[in-house]
Amino acid sequence: MPATQPPCDTCRALCCRHVAMEIDRPTCKRDYDNIIWYLLHDKVHVFVDHEGDWMVEFETPCRNLRQDFRCGDYENRPRMCREYPDPDNHCEFEGRGDPYYQHHFSRPEEFISYLERRGIDWQWKRRIR
Repeated sequence: MPATQPPCDTCRALCCRHVAMEIDRPTCKRDYDNIIWYLLHDKVHVFVDHEGDWMVEFETPCRNLRQDFRCGDYENRPRMCREYPDPDNHCEFEGRGDPYYQHHFSRPEEFISYLERRGIDWQWKRRIR
């Protein structure tokens, strides 16, 4: 029986090419406006993961990521890297075959369309002077 190859040997380092931070689920016009502002920036995305958590994602590679998708400082990598993936978080490479999100927004128009399909009043009213 052939030995199985560790998944990292064929990984393209998806987890090393972005940073995602949890944000509060948007519930008001200010929250919607903030997400639109995030999405006006290059390489910034917002997504809702499979647990319903809202995340802002910055598409930016780790400084230690080499061209062969290996860590350039593996022995000194941060704890987050050492413990990835944890039991509650699947590896993006080994994933379930589906994206790691329920909804993904790369441009303001995508998010606005999402809000409008749900009948959410997201726009600020202009004041008439």
